[in-house]
Amino acid sequence: MALSTMRVVVGWVASCNDLPLDSLDDINLAVETLLAEEEEVGRPFSLALSIAEGCVSVTVDGLENWELEVNLSAQHPFEPSPHCPLDVRMFLDALVEKYKVVRTSDEAFGVCMQKRIV
Repeated sequence: MALSTMRVVVGWVASCNDLPLDSLDDINLAVETLLAEEEEVGRPFSLALSIAEGCVSVTVDGLENWELEVNLSAQHPFEPSPHCPLDVRMFLDALVEKYKVVRTSDEAFGVCMQKRIV
């Protein structure tokens, strides 16, 4: 349910701002990649989008998979992540220009991503 709602929101924002289809696809895939690592049942997620100066900023909050946080916070690009079978860093590096992990509470974290619009 959360993923389909997020797709609609991202699509609506993209449509209102004439975003190119490939940028929309990259943003949707980045969000889906993060949510794929989460448990089916848990806290509600939140999605924040903003567009400014040729860049889309997307924040997904409410994530609870701490192994994902460790994976995304790794300092070295090829540092192994034994508990995260999908190398989320590799996907995000290919889909967005930059991302960072943001601690939002003791129980959850968020990921802020930026995608350049061409």
